[in-house]
Amino acid sequence: MRLMFAVLCLHMFLPLLEAAAPRDAAAPPNVIIFITDDESWLERSAYGWSTLPTPAFDRVARDGVLFTHGYTSAPSCAPSRASLLTGRNFWELEQGAFIQAWLPKKFPVLPDLLKQAGYHVGHTGKGWGPGVFPDDGHGKDSAGTHYNRLRFAHPEEGTSGIDYAANFVKFLNQKPVDAPFFFWVGVVEPHGPWAENNWQKLLKTGFPTDDVPVPGFLPNTPGIRRERANILYEIHYADLRLAEILQVLEEQSELDNTLLIVTSDNGTAIPRSKASPYDWGVHEPLAIMWPKNVPSGRVVEDFVNFPDLAPTILESAGVDIPEGMSGRSMLNLLQSKKEGWIEEDRDFVVTGLEWHGEFDPINLSHRTIRDKRYAYIRNFHENPGQDQDVRLFLPDEQFDETAKSAPLSQLLLKHPNAPQLAVYKAALLGPRPLEELYDLEADPWQLTNQIDNPEFAEIRDRLKAKMHEYQLQTNDPRATGDMEIFEETREFVQDRKRKGYSRTK
Repeated sequence: MRLMFAVLCLHMFLPLLEAAAPRDAAAPPNVIIFITDDESWLERSAYGWSTLPTPAFDRVARDGVLFTHGYTSAPSCAPSRASLLTGRNFWELEQGAFIQAWLPKKFPVLPDLLKQAGYHVGHTGKGWGPGVFPDDGHGKDSAGTHYNRLRFAHPEEGTSGIDYAANFVKFLNQKPVDAPFFFWVGVVEPHGPWAENNWQKLLKTGFPTDDVPVPGFLPNTPGIRRERANILYEIHYADLRLAEILQVLEEQSELDNTLLIVTSDNGTAIPRSKASPYDWGVHEPLAIMWPKNVPSGRVVEDFVNFPDLAPTILESAGVDIPEGMSGRSMLNLLQSKKEGWIEEDRDFVVTGLEWHGEFDPINLSHRTIRDKRYAYIRNFHENPGQDQDVRLFLPDEQFDETAKSAPLSQLLLKHPNAPQLAVYKAALLGPRPLEELYDLEADPWQLTNQIDNPEFAEIRDRLKAKMHEYQLQTNDPRATGDMEIFEETREFVQDRKRKGYSRTK
């Protein structure tokens, strides 16, 4: 009798208990980072500059939050990815600040922190790298246990052939019951080399090559549009893979409580973008959805950076954020119902680079500060302009014929002094000064350096001081002068490159 009464009471109060404390109310979210390789922010149609078909990204933006000022820490893949994994600016990571070096174990990485908290973690495609894996560095599983064995039976030319969605399903099938998961989808595309006939496949999507958008710092010629089309097809291809990941989440009933972050590691592989100090090198597509907890359909203009992503994920998962992470959680931005500028102090970002494959005396190291209107660049070495071989020059009257099919590299080799290239010549072939300043409102393509314009002196000095203050706050060796590790690592990576990247000790 007492047992029956107890059961009756339980049934009477169960709805109230469930209302007060739903079973999944505090359930940590699943997390997916979907990151492409070499893609600037405006390439995705959600931003309104391009009409390239990217419906999956547009869906994430529509059903979540679209960020208009999302930045990587460096315009180079390994330091960019290291920054995302550690929640720190790339310059805080010692050898991790360099492509082709290593990521020291002293800096905890997001997947390990989540694994310790009970998450099932894994990755497919490209994780951190390229680089080496010494004993005191993170291993090949720094983005989680790798799942790369499943491949398309007939991969498209120029693509990795990895079936990202199939590997994701395999990962999910190995997940312990009731465990949340973290999965890194490191899409290799649109990294080159690209298939020469990609532009023809792009035509089949209904996107004619005549309409291919060309950023204003490049000449808009048929040959360059075709070269761009070959890249853009792989961005479309990557978007198809995102659609497959979304489909798996829906089929597995996991989408509602999944924090899905879609971005790219650095800018498109074109001049004045990837590996450059300019906005196209570090300004990334960024859309985030979490249907259960993030109000949808919003556009947020706050400046956010790759170091902010790790603390955001950890806070969302209820995991303590380690000391030393310089990024700031964006969870308040995600869960706000506001649009536009939400947190006024997120009004600038500092990015930079130490090395991207050059040999001394050429040196691409720099830091850039970008605010709502201006960008100030400090190049740490003056680099000469590109050498020109007069034996390759063609008469200017042949320019139009050459431009019909020549990619940018060939066009510059054959017609560097053509009048049609005059507006681009300094930007593409000229020397790089120690300081640069651009008004992105008046000059969005950063073609007119205002550093010596007295009307911009106050802006220059203000940004320069603000950047230096942030560098000191985050122990940037370029500001503190403690350059020993950077100098040794630069020698190491140059030596690796001379040896065909075979050096691993």
